[in-house]
Amino acid sequence: MRKPMRSAWPPGRSRNLRAAVICIVAFSACSATQTKGTKTAAGSSQIRTSNVTNSVWGGVYTLTQAEKGETSFRQQCASCHGRELEGIEEFCTPPLAGAEFWRRWGGKSVGSLYERIQTTMPENRKGSLSGDEYAAIVSFVLKANELPPGGKDLPSELSALNRITMTSRR
Repeated sequence: MRKPMRSAWPPGRSRNLRAAVICIVAFSACSATQTKGTKTAAGSSQIRTSNVTNSVWGGVYTLTQAEKGETSFRQQCASCHGRELEGIEEFCTPPLAGAEFWRRWGGKSVGSLYERIQTTMPENRKGSLSGDEYAAIVSFVLKANELPPGGKDLPSELSALNRITMTSRR
């Protein structure tokens, strides 16, 4: 019969250490960067790019676009969703900023939000705005949720928007 191995750690410590290592590895995987290989005249090299560029934390809209979106939002959406994007309970309209927004949209693509707004809003004139106007409104929603602006406007092409994930944390 084989004797069980004895740990040098006091009882329970090795389990805690193992859990800590697993947490560190998981955290590292979540915040790791992707490496893409490229070829140059001198041979191959590695370029490190952050996963942030695939999320709303990568600066996916411009402040100018969000300002245009705010104007459109005030004209087209605020009467039902509130001036501060808080939603209006008597109209059963959801908030577009804050914790409830993140519970609903966190982990989904910006494209899913854009498509939902484009196909259902404004309520009495669904799909009546231009693609750029819908993108500007989505930009305003991202700004209202304290996401950083970037150097390029948010596109209005659904395929590009579907590649951007809405994560509530960097």
